[in-house]
Amino acid sequence: MLTPERLVKLAYNYPQLHNTWYLVACACLTVINQPQEIPKIFHFALRQQLLEFSNDKGLLTDKFLLKLAQDSISSSDKFQDLASVGVGLPDILIPFTYYDKLPLKFKYAKTDDIHATQSVIAAKFREVILKSTALAGLPKAINALMILKSVTPTSIRPGTLPERKPIVHPGRLLSSYIVGEDAEGTKFESSSRSPQTSDTIDGPISVNSFDVKQLKEDLTRGSEFWNDIYTNKINTRIKRQMMNAYPDLWYHTYHHVYGPLLSFTDILSARETSMCVVSSLIPQDVNPQLKGHLKGAHNLGVTKEELTDLRSLVFDICDWSGNIHWKGGKDSVAKL
Repeated sequence: MLTPERLVKLAYNYPQLHNTWYLVACACLTVINQPQEIPKIFHFALRQQLLEFSNDKGLLTDKFLLKLAQDSISSSDKFQDLASVGVGLPDILIPFTYYDKLPLKFKYAKTDDIHATQSVIAAKFREVILKSTALAGLPKAINALMILKSVTPTSIRPGTLPERKPIVHPGRLLSSYIVGEDAEGTKFESSSRSPQTSDTIDGPISVNSFDVKQLKEDLTRGSEFWNDIYTNKINTRIKRQMMNAYPDLWYHTYHHVYGPLLSFTDILSARETSMCVVSSLIPQDVNPQLKGHLKGAHNLGVTKEELTDLRSLVFDICDWSGNIHWKGGKDSVAKL
């Protein structure tokens, strides 16, 4: 689906998205169930972000930039083959064969700077896909994240600990210390395992396993994020509508989607998150939700120009996919 020409177009034809085009594209590809195309976007973004940006339309036909895009397609295929046999994956760099022939200057000279930049990009890709679980479902996100891992250089793969602070710590089972005296009057302290312990897939838990402070932080942050998106009393009106439709809908949305998932902005900013939400909604023909999130993105600082470019980029990907349709056609899709 994604040719070198199309990759270059996505990266350079939408100047308002020069730092976010790959996030928008990743969100859209996940939602329309084309995860096999994400590695091409990922490898090209890793290389493209090492270069200074330019919106010169001549770049779309520059033969060396097109070759860079072709290299990204080839390396994404090669990495999947290497990963399948357990081989460590090298860093993504720009070949010296045409290092000085590209039409753009390089941003970084130091290896550490390149590695830091690419680590951030990889983390953002993972976060876009994870957040899509609230918008397109868990199965699509699992497939996309598994494919993404298979093409991620070993040096910038995720660690073993979650980015979000957990609210449950399996194994934290001790109850309060017990202070007493023995038969001779000597005081002692001891700890005991909580009598209300249950075994889970993550390990044993009890009431002492829960981090109430972290739960409070998550719900407070989720509430603030909701109110930032839906302002001017719309926030409470939408809450009432969801409660009336099915109370569990509201509680799931607040406690499990906005609290721990969408409002977490250590990796994707609030602006980037809102742009990915809009990118995920456009292909699904869900105008009521899209209208609210277009306004929400604007409330979070996304400009009308950015949203216009975002809309066009998503339409391009949907057209190339060939199986995305809207009941009223493209003109019926909400815009700001």
